[in-house]
Amino acid sequence: MRILFLAHRTPYPPNKGEKIRAFNLLSHLAKSHEVTLIYWVDAVGDLAHTPFLRSLCRGPVIPVQLNRTLALAGAARSLVQGGSLTQGFYGGKGYQKAVDDALRRGRFDAVLAFSSSVASYAEAIDCDIKIVDFVDVDSDKWGQLAKVSAFPLSFLYKLEQKRLAKFETQISTWSTVNMFISPAEAELYRQQGGQGEIAVLPMCTELEVRRLPLDQVPYQGAAPGTVEPSNEARLIFVGTLNYYPNIDAVIYFTEQIFPLIRQKFPRASFEIVGRNPPKTVTVLGKIDGVRVLGEVPDVRSYLVRADVSVAPLRIARGVQSKVLEAMGMGVPVVATPSAIQGIDVANGQELLIGQTAEEFAACVIRLLNDAELRKTITRKAWNRMKQLYNPEVIGAHLERILSAAQKGKPQEANSLIASDHEVSAQGR
Repeated sequence: MRILFLAHRTPYPPNKGEKIRAFNLLSHLAKSHEVTLIYWVDAVGDLAHTPFLRSLCRGPVIPVQLNRTLALAGAARSLVQGGSLTQGFYGGKGYQKAVDDALRRGRFDAVLAFSSSVASYAEAIDCDIKIVDFVDVDSDKWGQLAKVSAFPLSFLYKLEQKRLAKFETQISTWSTVNMFISPAEAELYRQQGGQGEIAVLPMCTELEVRRLPLDQVPYQGAAPGTVEPSNEARLIFVGTLNYYPNIDAVIYFTEQIFPLIRQKFPRASFEIVGRNPPKTVTVLGKIDGVRVLGEVPDVRSYLVRADVSVAPLRIARGVQSKVLEAMGMGVPVVATPSAIQGIDVANGQELLIGQTAEEFAACVIRLLNDAELRKTITRKAWNRMKQLYNPEVIGAHLERILSAAQKGKPQEANSLIASDHEVSAQGR
């Protein structure tokens, strides 16, 4: 098939949630189809990745530079005209010209718009299949931000939620398939008024790299249930640090959870890894035991050394790739309920869940104290990732969706994917 892939930012490198998903979808499609890629370039240095993306795709790869000043002006204009900030920010003549140029080279069999941000470019395209990968319901994120923000931002965020939700719903009137990262996101979209065919394509995580055998990690000499409190314990958080939910998470952990853990493990350390940490995060490095590492060359090299990966998110939407990545590398995870939305895991099986600061700290301490529990949880978590969230499985699901849409039966593929998860859950 000839497929046009539209993305709202450079789908490489796969170093954050949305880029991991975009890159895996793109790289899978490029193996079997002629893919043309058009994407906004919104970060310094991203043009350097164009040669690699061109080596990946058989069709043209067209980067379009995003002028942030013009994008913000477009967002403001859209707001005044009754649209959403998102529509205006990612709307642009340069991107539309790139789409028009690609269409002059011949008709596409399918178009895949990665996120609702670039969905409007797909609406007028003449092709048989139009897939919009919403990933998650973006409008709901704005609603969550409105609840934790002060006026006037709370008003602006609430307005964006309302207008973006209206736009998201309108997409379903012309798209062939509306794709989401989890059943929970798909159901939220239905409740919001989304129509037509709605499919679920789970997030995936890489499984090539694993930590040392579990009997070689720290505390190897301790019998189950015993550990010397003086032993060091390395905790880690991974995530983009200029994103408010992640900022809130690391501040919450550092101020309310970490002190409780240090009462039992005085030499415990907490590493905060991720790009663009704001001052509110960097100042946390002044606290004893806390290290704000910021952006690192390879997140995995830090993850494999950690004893516990923490995901203390209080504001979350969709599937957290930080949780999948840790579990896929054999690192035990403690998370809040919000952080595991849409991930097919269970408390006490593939990870531990803490609702309050006290519960969260108790879960971390429990893992650090019990070597057998760590082994059991990490083994089950890795098997779950291999079973449901590895790239090969997700790629096969995507091909089912494409094939079923080509036959005019997209719901058929969705049923098969749902069945896979039901069988997996029964076998837990």
